[in-house]
Amino acid sequence: MHRYQPRIHLIRCRHTDDSNLHITDLQKEEYKTFIFPEAIFTAVTAYQNQLITRLKIDSNPFAKGFRDSSRLTDFDRFENPFPELKYTR
Repeated sequence: MHRYQPRIHLIRCRHTDDSNLHITDLQKEEYKTFIFPEAIFTAVTAYQNQLITRLKIDSNPFAKGFRDSSRLTDFDRFENPFPELKYTR
């Protein structure tokens, strides 16, 4: 688990002709930081409960590689029935 505390940095923009101004060192700028203690949150990166892990994987459309092939639906199983075919224009 990781604990996060969101911060907002407001930086006064100096008038310049360079529209591609990049700030590389915040300490050299005129800025104000706002911290919101009520917005602190903890993100869970690993689950000890295997049922929760399975639920998260099954609910995540991008976790296809983690799914057990025996649990795939017919649509998922036959999404590309001819993987050896290559299409050319």
